[in-house]
Amino acid sequence: MAERPAVETEKKETAQKTVAETVTETAVNAKTDAAAREEKTPEQPEQEEAQEQTQENGQARTQGSKPSQKPKRKHKKKHYLLRIVIILAVLAAAFLCAHLSYFNVNGIAVIGNEEVSDEEIINLSGIQMGKSVFDVHPLLVQHDIKKNLYIEKVNVNRKPPDKVEIIVQERDMLAQFHKDQKFVVTDSDGMVLDISKEERKATLIEGVTVTGAEKKETIEIKETGKLEKALNLMRTTDENDLYFKRIVFNGSKVDAYIYDTLKCSGKYDNLMSVITSGTLKKVIYDLYQKNIEEGTVNVYNNNYCFFTPN
Repeated sequence: MAERPAVETEKKETAQKTVAETVTETAVNAKTDAAAREEKTPEQPEQEEAQEQTQENGQARTQGSKPSQKPKRKHKKKHYLLRIVIILAVLAAAFLCAHLSYFNVNGIAVIGNEEVSDEEIINLSGIQMGKSVFDVHPLLVQHDIKKNLYIEKVNVNRKPPDKVEIIVQERDMLAQFHKDQKFVVTDSDGMVLDISKEERKATLIEGVTVTGAEKKETIEIKETGKLEKALNLMRTTDENDLYFKRIVFNGSKVDAYIYDTLKCSGKYDNLMSVITSGTLKKVIYDLYQKNIEEGTVNVYNNNYCFFTPN
């Protein structure tokens, strides 16, 4: 019975020691944590200062970048203005060089004209001698020259330093007709090219009555169908390398004059046939070889021709 109090006393002492050790350990841990916090606190101001410094540097860079762009823009503007000045200077120099006397027009060549004279074409062109060759505008010159209805196509070439070349293609003047003591000249479509007091280098059509003639308009003939027949005969003659000085319509008969004293005579259809077949060309060539310039080549059916001397 005396041993129980002693055991209980030991247990109590053991429990008290355990509590004391726990309290001691807790106190030690608290001191350790406090010391660790004290060691970290000095670093915080440094970190904050570093962050503030970084922000200040960033702001400085941001603020500094804005002014740096302005000089670049000014630099670009300076280059742009310099380019404009250079271009203007080059243009001015080119203009001055182009108007030196070295480039003044000193000669105009006209090529391809037969009916229209060189002088008339040059006058129509408006090109002035002594003016700069670079002041000649080909399109404008072409337009002015085409005011003459004889001219179908025009090509104008500047030939520096001082020459201009004008190449023209005249219309085919297939026929001319009598009207009021004047000559009405037409192209292959019957369009009136000119009304002249003088006879032109075109086949004269007789035996028809002209009732109307205006430039750039189709000639008007009283006899129905004869204009088309005359133009068809002229086109066929040209295509087969033949030329008639004069064609006279006399009813159903047609007289086509090679010379004033040598003619082909027959019906319209027969004459068209011997032309397209080449028969008439052979007969005319044979007469030419024999120096025969007077007489009549009579034209019949089936491409038959018979020559009768005067």
